[in-house]
Amino acid sequence: MRALRWNSLEVLAVISSLLYTILLSYESIWSWLFAILASIFFSVLCFRRKIYAELALQGFYLATAVYGYLNWGAEFKTLPPLDLNIHLYIIAACIFLIGISGYALSHFTDSKLPYLDSFTTISSIAATILMVNFYPENWIYWIVIDTVSIWLYFQRGLKLSALLFLIYTLLSINGYLLWSGALS
Repeated sequence: MRALRWNSLEVLAVISSLLYTILLSYESIWSWLFAILASIFFSVLCFRRKIYAELALQGFYLATAVYGYLNWGAEFKTLPPLDLNIHLYIIAACIFLIGISGYALSHFTDSKLPYLDSFTTISSIAATILMVNFYPENWIYWIVIDTVSIWLYFQRGLKLSALLFLIYTLLSINGYLLWSGALS
């Protein structure tokens, strides 16, 4: 049986990401420090594995981690859920942008999974905007995105990252229950 060899950069990215998600779901301002570290580590990994849209996403995550920290305020407070029509507009915009991004990646790069890469990237941007503005339904978006990301990372040979996204899926369910008040 072949022994598993872990990429140390991937291990650091996974640990930072887990700490970020756990701390955020429990409303800790320290989550943003780990978000910054995870973005840096995953940027290098995505570049090495030719997951280009995800690489761009890491730059976005870095910026939103700073924004999230600055937007935190003296007390953590989630906002009321958005109207269903707003979510339909968000989803329609995502589908449109996924098409454009997927086409561009498939025609102008050597991306291995251009439309899947685009789906996780574009959808993650939408979910992150909801998250840093403290809308509880961001976690529903993450449940879907993380489930798809399991397959994306597994296909690119990043098995530890695929496991991370499985854990993220569970943490997203927990985050939604906490932020929506279902576990209060």
